[in-house]
Amino acid sequence: MAVKELKNRIVSNFPLPEIVAHLNSKSSVRLDHYHGSLQAFLVHELLKTDGRNLLVLFPDHESAQFFKSDIDALNGRESLLLPPYFHKPYDQNQPFNTQILVQRSEILEQLTRVKSTFLISSVESVFEKIAPPSIFSESTILVKKGDEMEPAWLIEKLVGQQYDSVSFVERPGEFASRGGILDVFPFTGDYPVRLEFFGNEIDSIREFDPDSQRSVSFCDEVRLVPNINALAIAGRQSLFEYLPTDTSVVLVNDALIAANLRNLIDEAAEAYTLSGSSEPPESLFISNTDYENWINNRGKLYLGGITNRDDFAYRHSAGAKPQPGFNGSVKLLREHILQLSKKDVSTYILCDNDGQLERFEELLGESNNDLNYHLAVDTLHEGFLLEQSGIAVYTDHQIFNRYHRPKLKQKKRTGGISLKELKDLKTGDYVVHVDYGIGRFSGFRNIEVIGSMQEAIVIKYQEGSTLYVNVSSLHKVQKFSGKDGHQPRVTKLGSGEWARKKAKTKSRVKDIARELIRLYAVRRTQKAFAFSPDNAMLTELEASFIYEETPDQMQAIDDVKTDMMSEMPMDRLVCGDVGFGKTEVAVRAAFKAVLDGKQVAVLVPTTILADQHYKTFRNRMSHFPVNVEAISRFRTKAEQTDILKRTVNGEVDILIGTHRLTSKDVKFKDLGLLIIDEEQRFGVATKEKIKEFRATVDVLTLTATPIPRTLQFSLMGARDLSIINTPPPNRQPVRTEIHSFDTKLVQDVIRQEISRGGQVFFIHNRVSNIEEMSSMIIDLIPEARVRFAHGQMKGPQLEKIILDFYHHKYDVLVSTNIVENGIDIANANTIIINHSHQFGLSELHQLRGRVGRSNRKAYCYLIAPPFQSLPMDSRKRLMALVEYSDLGAGLNIAMRDLDIRGAGDILGGEQSGFINDIGFDLYNKILNEAVNELKETEFSDIFKDVKIEVTLPETSVEFDLPAMLPSSYVSDSVERLNLYRKLAQASERKHVMEWKDEISDRFGSVPDSGMNLIYASLIKIFASRNFFDKITVRDGRMWISCPAHNSDHGREFYDSGKFQNIVKQVEQKTRGDFKLLQKNDAVRIVIHNIPKLESAALFLESLTEDQPVETLA
Repeated sequence: MAVKELKNRIVSNFPLPEIVAHLNSKSSVRLDHYHGSLQAFLVHELLKTDGRNLLVLFPDHESAQFFKSDIDALNGRESLLLPPYFHKPYDQNQPFNTQILVQRSEILEQLTRVKSTFLISSVESVFEKIAPPSIFSESTILVKKGDEMEPAWLIEKLVGQQYDSVSFVERPGEFASRGGILDVFPFTGDYPVRLEFFGNEIDSIREFDPDSQRSVSFCDEVRLVPNINALAIAGRQSLFEYLPTDTSVVLVNDALIAANLRNLIDEAAEAYTLSGSSEPPESLFISNTDYENWINNRGKLYLGGITNRDDFAYRHSAGAKPQPGFNGSVKLLREHILQLSKKDVSTYILCDNDGQLERFEELLGESNNDLNYHLAVDTLHEGFLLEQSGIAVYTDHQIFNRYHRPKLKQKKRTGGISLKELKDLKTGDYVVHVDYGIGRFSGFRNIEVIGSMQEAIVIKYQEGSTLYVNVSSLHKVQKFSGKDGHQPRVTKLGSGEWARKKAKTKSRVKDIARELIRLYAVRRTQKAFAFSPDNAMLTELEASFIYEETPDQMQAIDDVKTDMMSEMPMDRLVCGDVGFGKTEVAVRAAFKAVLDGKQVAVLVPTTILADQHYKTFRNRMSHFPVNVEAISRFRTKAEQTDILKRTVNGEVDILIGTHRLTSKDVKFKDLGLLIIDEEQRFGVATKEKIKEFRATVDVLTLTATPIPRTLQFSLMGARDLSIINTPPPNRQPVRTEIHSFDTKLVQDVIRQEISRGGQVFFIHNRVSNIEEMSSMIIDLIPEARVRFAHGQMKGPQLEKIILDFYHHKYDVLVSTNIVENGIDIANANTIIINHSHQFGLSELHQLRGRVGRSNRKAYCYLIAPPFQSLPMDSRKRLMALVEYSDLGAGLNIAMRDLDIRGAGDILGGEQSGFINDIGFDLYNKILNEAVNELKETEFSDIFKDVKIEVTLPETSVEFDLPAMLPSSYVSDSVERLNLYRKLAQASERKHVMEWKDEISDRFGSVPDSGMNLIYASLIKIFASRNFFDKITVRDGRMWISCPAHNSDHGREFYDSGKFQNIVKQVEQKTRGDFKLLQKNDAVRIVIHNIPKLESAALFLESLTEDQPVETLA
């Protein structure tokens, strides 16, 4: 049963003929008591019945989004929603959000091309005047496959449309020309397009992925629309001019639309006065008169809310009631359904997901005549009750007071900053060579190898030493990744210091891994209490969670429950960014323990965290007989004594506290679960005490520090890990804007937040004048209670200020970035970040994560110098925040530097030093090797059933042919290096062939020197699989160097019979035309009649696959 099937019952009472007749005569219709999502049912039915052109206008964008989500669920297809710019009037320094520009351009393009119109909008979205439809249409270029046009003419047109010429297109409004290929990223669609010319004819049009630069689909035509913000316009017009003349309008909450329009007009007038601009507001924005003139000349339907008008030709009431509030109580809901059932009203409950549906089935019991309800996985924004139709449609998110996020199609990311850009190597960057250490990348050099020119990269080391690395060995070179801003020490070649650093790191990493594995081995021999399976009370607690669980959060919850029901003591680490739902995992684990009569201790590093957890646990369990207490230095001695007495008597179920919990006077009657939050922040003595607990009770550790994925795999089997990588899907995105410093803006933003009872973080990262900044805010907003805080304050003083802010004793906290992590203040929903251009992306991401932690709309204001004056990397960093407004969006980028921090936190502070010494990527490689070695040797009995990955040798390849991508083929040196690195990292034939497809797709037919690179890469892959040390191809022959007998790979090679099998195959495939040479401990095989690299690759592949020599596809 879905929403669509309810429609017939719901719409039977709609007076559609009367509504249609009055709209056709351009009269006014007023509809009352169409509550909640019933409005979407009405508009959907009106469109279906009449097929008319229709604008649905809302007072704000959020309401419009929810309506779109509802009507799309009914239509089964996407409707048009015009987004606002979220741009302050006359603010020249506030950059435009590219994604919004694209969405608006797409809608305008459709409005100029498609005859029938159904548009959803807010008053803010139509406020700004735009280019007239005629200019927009004239400036749009239609390009079709087979068209004749000169590439130079098209480029000239694109420049006239305000497109930018770049090397590689990554964001809308860019184009790149390479020979007969023209890449364009239009202001419409998800993908850029690749136009391939044959002379002046357009031979093909392909959409391609801007991240990989690979083609994804072919198309017959493309429309290249102009940058609507940059068109030189005389006589801007309102968006209403894009709508057909017979368009009717639905005004949802008319009085609020009018009020919001007045506010926008007043704001624009005030901004105009302050700006000194020569363009008056009436030339840039619609006036009240423009709005009234347009709506007065058409059919109007006034729906919902209040209205100031009374001149209606027709009025009707649906008699609907809004969904009642149940405050999360299943008992109240059940009683309500019983009452409705007596009146022959069927209740339909729409659930966000299958998990919620199953919970309702368990909590409500079986449906029958007395309890008449139906469940379905479907979504609407707001429920309603239509008694006269015998139907109630309720939503589970309203039952449990959850924020419901509108289900809108997410545009593919365009613009901002890419992960690829972070890893791109530029001249002067620090690099790590696995064998030679840290140096600086100094560009390219063509070097002679066995008489032929091949390309190599140049790395400079201490005292001017130079290393040339052939492009086929670039997998050994990585961009250095240390902590943000860390300058590494360049290695001295030939000194042995690099080898010593690697050996020291491996030794210490091995010690840590050994201790982790040893603890795991001890735990396997211990027995702990096995908790019972879930029951109805736990199901009810889970159903009342205000956010929708993410798959990885559910996996973490299931992991913890499985561990608790096992007889082996649990020791699980749950990792996830702040706000991703770790605490809920702990709440459910604690509740599960209490249901089995066990006590729970929750150990936290700070008093404020103790207070936060105390409130969270109490609120979540308020409907259940669970006694939660907290102990900290803010409790009196008498209170502490009483709590400890009740704990030892078993009257306290859950005790939360700081390291005070590990004191000798704290005793439990029957402790079953210890929950530790941010263990790495505790001192040595507390950590030792925690170790004692681990042997006897279940331990659940939470950390907000992300664990790199590579580290997760390395530690598998040494530590039980659960990772929560995604935020709750129904959490509101944080509205993020970039502005120059402006006291009026600061004043307005803070007053707006205080007026709704909220609080503000003002981040000012300069201790020297933070007090002056605090005083300035007090002068601007005298009624605000303001305090400042920074990391140089004494611990107790700082903690008290933050605790007071948490308890809302202050409205504004002016602070350095000490609030970056671990502070959860749900009432603070605005953050202003001063000098935001000076922060790293991960810091900005973490700071913004301090707000948007409740169901309220949250705001983040990035204050920086004028946008156009900033360096490009700063602009990209800030725009990434604006365009990734979701809590978890773009996370992989911000997480790069947090991964580095995380490795140090999880494995101990000393590891941070090693990471800074050798780089993050090499550290991960060494960690992986160390753990595998331990699994194969000291702990082989524990891991006997675990498959250990075999490390293949690094085969070197030498040949006497040119191998490179000529600069005439790929002119951009950074891109050429990226392509070399990608090929060097290929580990399978399919990766190499994908690389070949990519470069031919992007740059045209591959030259011979590029094909030699491809064959050399295949030779390396096939030779490595056969454990060969080196392959040399020259003078029509191939020399295969086998590993030495006494090497690690040599023992495997000769003892397993691999060598004998290869010799047998070579004899068959060459019909005896080969030689076996032995010198000292090494064997070489010489194959004759190998005229080119392709022949060598084919021969080695046939050895690997044990198949006949054929041809490479």
